[in-house]
Amino acid sequence: MWPPRRDLRAMLAGAATALIALAVLGVVVMTSGVYSVAASRGHWEITRQILEFAMKRSIATHSWFAPRRPPLDDPDLVQLGAGHFLRGCAPCHSAPGEPKSPIVERMLPSPPRLSLTTHTWSDVELFWIVKHGIKYTGMPAWPGQARDDEVWAMVAFLRQLPQMSVDEYRSMAEGGRDREKAASLDLPHYDRQSALITECARCHGDESSPPQSRLVPQLSGQTAAYLERALKDYANGTRQSGTMQPQAIVLDENERAAIAAHYARARRQEHARPAASIEPIERGRRIANEGVVRDGIPPCLGCHAGRSAESFPLLSGQPAAYLIQQLKLWRAGHRAQTVQGAIMAPIARRLSDAQIEDVAAYFEGRNLSDDIRAAPVTVSGDAR
Repeated sequence: MWPPRRDLRAMLAGAATALIALAVLGVVVMTSGVYSVAASRGHWEITRQILEFAMKRSIATHSWFAPRRPPLDDPDLVQLGAGHFLRGCAPCHSAPGEPKSPIVERMLPSPPRLSLTTHTWSDVELFWIVKHGIKYTGMPAWPGQARDDEVWAMVAFLRQLPQMSVDEYRSMAEGGRDREKAASLDLPHYDRQSALITECARCHGDESSPPQSRLVPQLSGQTAAYLERALKDYANGTRQSGTMQPQAIVLDENERAAIAAHYARARRQEHARPAASIEPIERGRRIANEGVVRDGIPPCLGCHAGRSAESFPLLSGQPAAYLIQQLKLWRAGHRAQTVQGAIMAPIARRLSDAQIEDVAAYFEGRNLSDDIRAAPVTVSGDAR
């Protein structure tokens, strides 16, 4: 039975009085400054529990809207995430075999060792945390919000991190390259520029070795004009990338030019490529050389060859996985913010998934030297 009306009114009045008292107490605590915001003091335990509960519930709710997840056991995806972890995550979260910085230890909350805590989050929750960050914790949002592919790469790496030995981590994150290798580079202003080239080589490879991930482009032999423009686009954010923008934004104009010139004159070694069927390569060759007139698709080699404007990249020898990824970014409108991107975006939207895969397979198997001596392309309406 319900209590008598008089008792119910008394209960409601008591509850309202209690709420008002709590509100007044909260105002007093905030305005008096009695609650210390010093990181050296920590939170009251009840405050910590409330904040942690609210954070977990927020992440669980919002991560429902995470995009479709790629296969997280893809070695190229894991490798791509490793390079950014070294530069963007390890300084706060530390890495296998490395102590945590005492400065980071005094943050509140202190960033956790991810090798010990990632198992407490689902894949989509990790994706949401990496992409959006967490307020009031020092955890930043991903710099390139349109690059879900990069965020998934980080999640793929974090899933593998708890099982990695120190040597496995260092080989993957540092690219297996000796830091002292910079001394052998033929660059002016050795201290700064050679170190920058060494950093580039950790992901992009060099004259003697290709990129470790097939989601990363080969830079050796690329045109200097294109590389310099790409670095500038990354730096000003017109070409989004949470991995490249932090690297490019610290470069001045002379350093961008030096890096571009170094890779442009570097000789590219032809490395073994994954075997592909003849039919897709032949279909890709026809699109690259002839285009598909009926679909409004021009021949790729009309712009992407040695005889063309140097501001367009050379595609031959690039990993198919990287080319597929970039074409899909253009198709989704994520690379349409530059002049060249505005040209490519409508072309990419006219390409089917099968055509993208065919063109990528063709260029992956093509030698860079073929671009230099390529004959003028012909346009045919028969290309499929």
